[in-house]
Amino acid sequence: IQATHGALRLTELVRFTDRAEGSASLALREGHTSALGFYLDQRRVHVGDATTMADDLFAAWSADLAGGLDSIMLAPTRELVADLNQRARTQRLDGTPASREIELVDGNLASVGDTIITRSNNRRLRVSPTDWVKNGDRWTVLEVDPMGGLHVRHTQSGRHVQLPASYVTESVELGYATTTHTAQGVTADTMHGLLSGSESRQQAYTMLTRGREANHAYVVVVGDGDPHTLILPETVNPLTPTDVLERILARD
Repeated sequence: IQATHGALRLTELVRFTDRAEGSASLALREGHTSALGFYLDQRRVHVGDATTMADDLFAAWSADLAGGLDSIMLAPTRELVADLNQRARTQRLDGTPASREIELVDGNLASVGDTIITRSNNRRLRVSPTDWVKNGDRWTVLEVDPMGGLHVRHTQSGRHVQLPASYVTESVELGYATTTHTAQGVTADTMHGLLSGSESRQQAYTMLTRGREANHAYVVVVGDGDPHTLILPETVNPLTPTDVLERILARD
């Protein structure tokens, strides 16, 4: 296509509030370890055991939400994502009975006030003359109709759309948290993501480029308390956070 018709190349990042973060993300994409300096200096890297990191991630996400920011949690497994989504919804309801609920494709329930994420592009579901419902879009539920459809508002643009029941049952999940693997279409004000240490550079890049204002990595660097893992080399001689991140950058 480029040879025959020509092409435009995007050379400047405009997503991030801080231009330095844009530069750091480009170095991260190329696998340059110098990129880690930005995230470490800005205190964007948090370390600890898996349980503590999940709790800290959730607490930081909750604080951003309370501060009026649109924030997203990312995790490496669907099980952890489901747990974070359930915790977020339970916190939002705060003991108040939910209004009409609907089951989503991930098995979670949603009602008015919940954040959801759409998982497939559908040009027939128009949001504006030039926009439509896309994979990775996040929405706030405004109404659940008796037929199982959802009236929703986009978390970023504020535009409204009606999602029919057929689309909801096949392509809608709770949107407080998502897996890093499926986060490529997501944009938020801030991102809080869990790194297990086994990710590839591309996954780390995807994670650390979802938030406009800040992106935080919660790195698991200590043992899980299981006596069977005490003899593993990484438990006997644990890696530093920088070691873990450098290994991720080297994993293409």
